[in-house]
Amino acid sequence: MKHRYSLEGYGYRLRPIKLADAAFVIQVRREDLERNRYIHPISEDVAEQETWLEHYFERDDDYYFIVENRVTSTPEGLIAFYNVENGWAEWGRWVIQKGSLAAAESVYLLYRIAFEQLGLKGLYCRTLAVNTPVVSFHTSIGEKTKGIIKNSAIIHGEAFDAVEQYADQEHFYREIAPLLEKQSQTIAHRNLKRELGEISFHHIGVATRGIEKELPLYTLMGYKKESIFFEDQTQGIRGLFLIAKNQPRLELLENLVGSHTLDEPLKRGQKLYHTAYYVQHIEKAVKVFSHSRAKIISPLKQSVYFGKRICFLMLPNMSLIELIEL
Repeated sequence: MKHRYSLEGYGYRLRPIKLADAAFVIQVRREDLERNRYIHPISEDVAEQETWLEHYFERDDDYYFIVENRVTSTPEGLIAFYNVENGWAEWGRWVIQKGSLAAAESVYLLYRIAFEQLGLKGLYCRTLAVNTPVVSFHTSIGEKTKGIIKNSAIIHGEAFDAVEQYADQEHFYREIAPLLEKQSQTIAHRNLKRELGEISFHHIGVATRGIEKELPLYTLMGYKKESIFFEDQTQGIRGLFLIAKNQPRLELLENLVGSHTLDEPLKRGQKLYHTAYYVQHIEKAVKVFSHSRAKIISPLKQSVYFGKRICFLMLPNMSLIELIEL
């Protein structure tokens, strides 16, 4: 069915499948001959798949998703739940691209959409008993096993038994969600490092009405000067870096005469102006953050202080970040 349910995770997101995804469906379902033994065959004809999707859009109680990588905004899998009855639904059509790390988070997000956005009571799945790796996955994340369903599916003319496994809301949030969330965070960091290389914290920018006036207050907290004062005419600011043991590096900032760069945060009483990170590949980093709906506030430019390119972006939560080229 056509629906608008979606959810952003740590490294992946689920979004509704579209007609334009027909070619990807064929690709991901046909790429692994070994896995194809356990799923219903599919034609290579994109037009046939588009027809199937058109019929799907007309059905009720069928929620089909693309599993999309947040770092690259590329699709890496499929997942769905359907046959909704008495607050329960079957989940399946789960196919993850070879080499993708999306398995754990795709399941985590699917359960959360079912419970948090549709208010379902539980989900169950039926996996061919001979597909032992997938059955083991369901067991390993903590799903309960209900039993064996004899002759549950006919694939390539052969009848197969299925193992039915399930979780209700209480069991999911108590036993399954903590495990999948932890795995999802680890995988998100791995994906980010694979795409960008190293990304490391450098400093917090602090907006001031006058650096000299506020500097003694930071001295009370153990800070001392790391740099001399510098001016950046392009950004319209004057700055000074401070360091302290076991505390984050700070960049105190003030407007240059005639500049209004810091007027808005100061008017709002927002002292912590931005957070800055070193990145190995700054163009890639800008693209990655843009895939997560960050907006470029100040495009790539040469930094007076660092002698390297920098860029400012606003995250969807209204946090301003600075990227600094290594």
